[in-house]
Amino acid sequence: MYYSGCCSISAYSSAMGIILQEIILMLVISTGSLSAEGRLFMDVKVGRSAVLPCNWRTILDNLSSDQKPHIEWRTFSETVFERRGEEHYEGEGYEDRVDVPEDKLKKGNCSLVLKEVKAEDAGVYESYLLVNRVKRALSSKRVFIQSVELSVDDSSGVIHFPSPIITFTILTIILLFMQCFIDPL
Repeated sequence: MYYSGCCSISAYSSAMGIILQEIILMLVISTGSLSAEGRLFMDVKVGRSAVLPCNWRTILDNLSSDQKPHIEWRTFSETVFERRGEEHYEGEGYEDRVDVPEDKLKKGNCSLVLKEVKAEDAGVYESYLLVNRVKRALSSKRVFIQSVELSVDDSSGVIHFPSPIITFTILTIILLFMQCFIDPL
């Protein structure tokens, strides 16, 4: 049987090589910065609340008595929430929906409470403790605590995956196979 498609065996092998490279890249990037316990994965439905776990005492036993814990929760592109004592910052799009309660933070619990979850909240969240380098110094170092990957399930049954890399890889595979199996006119 003669195949008249656009792709030869060498083109097919080349396409499979590209796919393999994309998968390896996706795996390398998705492992990101992992703690000793690794990244946590959570699923939540749209409209519900999620508590992204975090405990800074696992990283640092105690702060000096005059130092208040300074916690920061980030995605790859933005700061979601920051708290130091009574002062706090809520990132754009997260206003009135995020918190790390001050009383719990003092005891080591830096879990992020995310209310009224939206589909666009899907993503990787990382928590950091900001610690002064030297007593009374203006500069501080950021100490990684935890990484949490949040997947959001909307009521239509569609699960919103956080990683654009996964989406890009799937679309690349589909396009490559379409190119090989659709016979041009």
